[in-house]
Amino acid sequence: MTLGAVSLDIYRNEREYERLTLSDLNVVKYLITFRSKIDTTYGVVSNYEINQAGDTMGFNQELIVLYASLDNLIDKIDIKEKDRKFLELIFEGNDISDIIECFDYPRKTAYRTLDRIVDRISEANKENWRNTMIKKGYIV
Repeated sequence: MTLGAVSLDIYRNEREYERLTLSDLNVVKYLITFRSKIDTTYGVVSNYEINQAGDTMGFNQELIVLYASLDNLIDKIDIKEKDRKFLELIFEGNDISDIIECFDYPRKTAYRTLDRIVDRISEANKENWRNTMIKKGYIV
């Protein structure tokens, strides 16, 4: 008797994040804007519900790595404390119109602040990539 094999694609949910790069302004803006909706690990200190085999949260490794890299870049860039607070408010699920309305942020300033942060993150990522390629000898 021969047993059949079933092909199981365990990376199916990760593929959509596989080719994203933090050098792309649109990717950075998307990750920042929708963090509260797609990053299930944001703000989680520990998961007390994992107490038996099979009782786990659905982790998307590609997404976790993207957000870990994003957090590292945010820590490295030079931005004002007010801009960091603005970023935290977005991460917590507030959209820009909420921030404008509730925190008396001028409309143009709010959008410029987000664009400025996104630009700095993207540039920092490009610089990190360039430095890595130089260290590895791929760029002279």
